[in-house]
Amino acid sequence: MSGPAPLPTGTPLSYRLVFTSDWHPGTGTGRPGDVDHLVNRDADDLPYLPAKTVTGVWRDACEIVARALDGSSDTGPWQGWVRFAFGSQPALSGSPTTTRGTGRDAAGAAGGKAPSPPASTAPPVAAAVSIRAARYHDGVRAALAGDPFVREAVTFVKPGVRVDRDTGRATPGMLRFSEQARVGSVLHGTFELTGAASPGGLASAAPLDENARRCVTALLLAGSRLVEQIGGKRRRGNGRCTLQLPSIIDPTPWWDWLETASPPPPPAVDAAPPAVTSAVTSAVTSPVTPTPWPHATPVPGWEIARLSITLDDPLLAGGRQLGNQVMGRDHIPGSTLLPGVLRRLGPAGQAALLAGHLVVTDATVDVAGERGLPVPRTFGAVKTEPGRIINRANTDARTLETRKIDGYVATTRPLRRVRPTLSVHTHNSVSDTMQRPTTDEGGGVYTYRALATKRPLVAEIRVRAGLLPAGWAEDLSGSWVLGRSRKDDYGRATVSATPVSPPAPRARLVDARRIVVWLVSDMILLDERLRASSDPALLREALTRELRLPATALKQVGSADGRRSHTFAVTRTESWHTRWCRPRPTLLSLAAGSIVTYDITAGDGSGGIAPRLDPTLVAELETGGLGERRGEGLGQLCIAAVPGPSGGVEDGPEVITRFADTQEPAEKALAVRTEPREAASGAAPSTTIPVGGAGTADIHATNTEPTNTDILSADDIALIAALRTEAWRAEIARRAVTVATDPDGLRRVFGDGVDKVPPSQLAQLRDILPRLADRAATEALVDKLVDPSRRRSWPDGVGRQLKPLLTRPGQVWEALGWVGPAGPTAGGQTHEAPHAATIAANLRTELWQEAVQTLVLTCLTAHRRNREAQ
Repeated sequence: MSGPAPLPTGTPLSYRLVFTSDWHPGTGTGRPGDVDHLVNRDADDLPYLPAKTVTGVWRDACEIVARALDGSSDTGPWQGWVRFAFGSQPALSGSPTTTRGTGRDAAGAAGGKAPSPPASTAPPVAAAVSIRAARYHDGVRAALAGDPFVREAVTFVKPGVRVDRDTGRATPGMLRFSEQARVGSVLHGTFELTGAASPGGLASAAPLDENARRCVTALLLAGSRLVEQIGGKRRRGNGRCTLQLPSIIDPTPWWDWLETASPPPPPAVDAAPPAVTSAVTSAVTSPVTPTPWPHATPVPGWEIARLSITLDDPLLAGGRQLGNQVMGRDHIPGSTLLPGVLRRLGPAGQAALLAGHLVVTDATVDVAGERGLPVPRTFGAVKTEPGRIINRANTDARTLETRKIDGYVATTRPLRRVRPTLSVHTHNSVSDTMQRPTTDEGGGVYTYRALATKRPLVAEIRVRAGLLPAGWAEDLSGSWVLGRSRKDDYGRATVSATPVSPPAPRARLVDARRIVVWLVSDMILLDERLRASSDPALLREALTRELRLPATALKQVGSADGRRSHTFAVTRTESWHTRWCRPRPTLLSLAAGSIVTYDITAGDGSGGIAPRLDPTLVAELETGGLGERRGEGLGQLCIAAVPGPSGGVEDGPEVITRFADTQEPAEKALAVRTEPREAASGAAPSTTIPVGGAGTADIHATNTEPTNTDILSADDIALIAALRTEAWRAEIARRAVTVATDPDGLRRVFGDGVDKVPPSQLAQLRDILPRLADRAATEALVDKLVDPSRRRSWPDGVGRQLKPLLTRPGQVWEALGWVGPAGPTAGGQTHEAPHAATIAANLRTELWQEAVQTLVLTCLTAHRRNREAQ
């Protein structure tokens, strides 16, 4: 099927939204007592359109196109291409036909096959098109970031009322204020043809063929022409826009192709999960040949790559669901990183994982230049002394009330604790029938709590030495997409991989007599019935076995002298089997941060001689982990040696062995450093608390350098100019009110003796204001109005003051107290931006007439109210 050249696969392509009216990307929230409906803002505090909003409106437009091309059929091929491009919708009604026409597999019906099960029972199929959020151009964002005075004009507050249907009047108590983004905004975003769709919510790496890309391209282009409104109140005049695809310069060949095209069915997607019986039969009849190893046997030791992950978008991974809230984790689990690692390492990496020779650790926030580890659960914050943190394993805490603290710490002193930023995002799913978020047909409002920290996240990829080709760490660097909802608003990250040396065995552990085991990730241990259990005795048995100690060599130390030597917590490990499209069993596990202390004693039959630890085995255990699913980062631990009653050595992380108390004044401990605001409204700020030392956190400053306007389009330049004009208008109105409410200000505007002028005479100024452009006519009217020969003449001071105000452009700026070389910032001070003086001079010339009208009318109103009050 020949035709125009389609869009490529795997290449980010741009789209533009040009607004021809004010628009409202709502959040569903407001500020009590101020604004009822706020706009959605990005990390730069500017309005933007979330990717889910753009995707939903674009999909609706493509569905209209598909129905028009398919005619009266509810299962035509073009509707199948809509499902292929944008993915299935499992939450819709399970009837064979739905309002969107996606209840059955249109491709199967068109190909003469039996239709697939209803959407509610079929596994979800991923979208082959990924659409990202629409934001202002980077140049516009940089220009506005450097000029807060203009940035405030990006939005304005619009009043509204609810009209009673019976009376036709405003409903009492229903005055409301809505924040609006201004007309003329141009938003830029990207979309990408990711590849063939597949079950389970993942797009396969297989590229689309030319015919498939041509059908998707035609559908997206035709749908973009039907996108006319977007955002809140779009059926009441808001959000008028045009969606443009700059990648397609001339759409005419596509319209000609659509008139005669006979599209093939979309690529078939085998959405049925594999059955156990068929898998067993296949294994018996045709045994699978394992992937050969690069070497016959692994070389002793490990190779480690350190991943530094910078989030470009908030990331939603793991966590749990509570009602309509999805609570993401404050780190990236190893299970989330594992698929991306395997794709980049290839078959050799997959074979290493199956053999238990590959470990992908959790990605946690960077703390003081190292991978942060979960706060030990023996740590607690003293309730009566804000800022004080103690280690209950090393401090007598019997007289103190403490509470659990969260976050991540470095292994060295002084103690530094970091809590990553978690941003809260509210979305909605609009019902096709009601055209609003309802619980019918998959509608409703839901909230994501996602990881949005700007601090780097650090993970480690550990593999047995010699199993992967040299330089394998370089393949891990690049752009990644991780977590849930990664086709739109979440999950983009930049990864940088660096080889690091594995830690050397610690020789001092040979003389250890008491060890502290710190779980730095969740750990799953199986009992004798192969069930996941939270019994702490299983940990002791596993340690004894892996360290090759006698069965009775490790004795758990109890709490004494007010010190807590062990603290366990139990959590649940839940996951999803992507290919089977089924949840995995929920497993109990020991929670990260758990602490347990053991004495190494002489066991039975040892002749009274205590066994010694093998440092090589300890290093092996700390690198490879303990328990089940170690390849996903579970079972990671750290072992430290501390002196016991019978002596012994001290070796291991200082945060465990030496830290006991902050010993710091409360006012110093309360010093909190907050990361820059990079998350959506409502985010919980991340904090870095330097405890017990002078450690400080890196503060990422926003780039305020203006970008060269040569890279901006004409629309972007016009938008900045319009925003600057609106900012000046708002400042003029604010200053006019300030002058009018000051008695001396009224005399400065109208002159001395204005109180002696009758109100009817002052009202004649309203007839002069519309004629300010004709200066000669204005001077004649003013001379006539204040003529001393009139019977009701004005005081001389009023006449001398009014004439230059109405005829000289520079006089009004002096009356407003605005005579600097440029415009003020939001703080009221002069902003020395490039070309600020020239811009300000042009705006004073352009707006002087509006300034005079605003000032005079405001002062007349204030003068009338003052007389009425007297």
